[in-house]
Amino acid sequence: MSIPAPKTGSRAVRCQLLPFLSVCRPVLAALALGCAALMAPSVSAAKWDPIDPADLAATESTSFPSVDVEILLSTHELNEEGSADMGGTRLTSSNFIRAKIYTAKGVEDLGKFRIRFHSDNAVTETAARVVKRDGATRDLKKSDIFESVVGKVRGQGEMKQLTFVFPGLEPGDVVEYRWTARLGSELWLQSFFCQEEFPVREYRLRIGDMRCRGTVHWLNCPKAETDERGGFEVVLRNLPAFEDEEYAPPHHEIRGVIYVAKTFPMYSNDKAIWKELSVYWGDAFNTATRPTGSIKKKATALTADAATDDEKLRRLYGFCQNEILNTGRRTSGALQAEIEKHRWESAFSAEKTLEKKFGRTDEINQLFAALARALGYEVRLACNASRDVMYNVSIPNGWAFIYQNHTVAVNVGGDWRYFDPGFPLLPYGMTASSAEGATTLLCNTKKVENGTIGVSKSADNRTERKGRFRLDADGTLEGQVEQVFRGHLAVERKDDNWSTSLEESTKRFTEEITNRLPNAEVSQVTWSNLDTYLHPLTVRYHVRVPGYAEQVGKRLVFAPGFFEAGRPVVFAAAERKFPIVFPYPREEHDDIEIVLPEGYALDKPSAPTPVGELSGAFGAAYNLQYTGKTRTFSFRRDFALGANGAFAFRPESYSTLKNLFELLRRSDTHSIMLKPKEKPVAAAPATETTQPAATAQQ
Repeated sequence: MSIPAPKTGSRAVRCQLLPFLSVCRPVLAALALGCAALMAPSVSAAKWDPIDPADLAATESTSFPSVDVEILLSTHELNEEGSADMGGTRLTSSNFIRAKIYTAKGVEDLGKFRIRFHSDNAVTETAARVVKRDGATRDLKKSDIFESVVGKVRGQGEMKQLTFVFPGLEPGDVVEYRWTARLGSELWLQSFFCQEEFPVREYRLRIGDMRCRGTVHWLNCPKAETDERGGFEVVLRNLPAFEDEEYAPPHHEIRGVIYVAKTFPMYSNDKAIWKELSVYWGDAFNTATRPTGSIKKKATALTADAATDDEKLRRLYGFCQNEILNTGRRTSGALQAEIEKHRWESAFSAEKTLEKKFGRTDEINQLFAALARALGYEVRLACNASRDVMYNVSIPNGWAFIYQNHTVAVNVGGDWRYFDPGFPLLPYGMTASSAEGATTLLCNTKKVENGTIGVSKSADNRTERKGRFRLDADGTLEGQVEQVFRGHLAVERKDDNWSTSLEESTKRFTEEITNRLPNAEVSQVTWSNLDTYLHPLTVRYHVRVPGYAEQVGKRLVFAPGFFEAGRPVVFAAAERKFPIVFPYPREEHDDIEIVLPEGYALDKPSAPTPVGELSGAFGAAYNLQYTGKTRTFSFRRDFALGANGAFAFRPESYSTLKNLFELLRRSDTHSIMLKPKEKPVAAAPATETTQPAATAQQ
């Protein structure tokens, strides 16, 4: 199902800022973040404005009664520092927040304040304080602010988090924070979420003195006030709290946001800019991927005995992904100095990448494109917004969002196919999940042309889970497990492992199991293909779970669905505001065998109820068997989400989807009861008792 445009009433207003002092043509380098080294956060001796006594004395918000926390004032200013003559410029944002705590829950919610930023940027000039109702103040110390790594951006390094910790907060306190963030070297696109998890009484974003002209737009917001004196300022008042939901669209689609995009005064409208980008990027891409003699020779050698288009492209893809060192993912001591020197330079040509045998993600993709062109294929640079950020780029300056994902489009028999060998973990034939289903600009030197990147099938993203267990009379479950991950399910785990150790990856995986089964004892964890491009990804381990089966009198009760036991409820909320968007279609296939304790028999077993349709948008089927001779209880489960290609749903579908997940949980946690065997009156001849215990198939 297609994703609808946000129903919050998107608004966009164009307001030109200061004029160019120098006109800059759009270039790919402008899309990259700046490369300043991360600076340690500092606590500065800030000067604070006085707080209105009425705000200090308030016991409840006048605009949002009964809230726990209210942001009284949130101000942000985007400026440009430095000059072209003095080593270049850099964007900075100066930020200030003043919040009022009304309740004990508010103390808990605001006891820690967090700022997230990219590792190539820096957060400086940090300061914070608490103001009591009587006006007494307490400034945070340096030890009250600490930094941590919270994640990675594909091919772009780490995301970090700065946390302000406030001990001793009380209802009635006012908390103030101030920090400066160093951003990219040139304005292309900067976004500021004006809607927070707490209501905001007043939000201000000011654009200061900048060389380049820009435009300011806002989405999912109420009517704004603007002021163009000495720059440009947007003011929004009484913004309600933003309440996130499970599997919601990207925040740019549903949350109040102000974005500032670079503009080009030589072009009269967005349509002209789209065309210029298509022509300019297409021309640069064609130049960089021109198939030289060495490229043609390599392409011919790689595909000498390949008979089909698919086999030819698969070989080119495999060579680029596996034989060219990806400097964003792997490195070597001998190449380190050269790699660091090249990191922020202009891209190599495809011929140079082939010669060097290493390159960045974009350079590896260009080499693949050149090899494909050498075989006579029509090839384009495909640019689209990441689905993690924005679906609908048909908004003012929507072109500014298309830099997040670049793939290579190859025309095969009249159809465009999309490839990304520069992402070394991605199997042939797939694009990143953040690109699937996205509208893309097929950069063309003659006209504006769009395409749509295909979506992977549920069978492409499947997990195969096998368990061989023994259940003891005391309720302990113990055995060997094997889990196989394919497609995006494998890529995500490999990607998480990229910047960490094998021990840390194993620890995280073990915690996944113990979080849902607190008594579980996990050991002997081994991985296959965790740190390689090879697929699938496999993990094997031994597990022991005391008390897995519950003792009810003389009976034992257990859920045969080991892999779903203890999982949290999906969609607990009674109502839904936003569309439901799953990352991609997927499947799960479980094969479980449990040897039951001696001296016990099945007590009127039944099978879980099938749910939905396996070939449709949502479905699960179950099959149970029991072999008396070996006391082996077998459980088979098949689940599919989006087998028909649907992985996004309108809010109106929420009640149906919620009900399906409730039925799925009920069937996944279906219990089997065992009872002690009655002592036989007389010996009976042995017979084979293999038979279905219960069957429920879709």
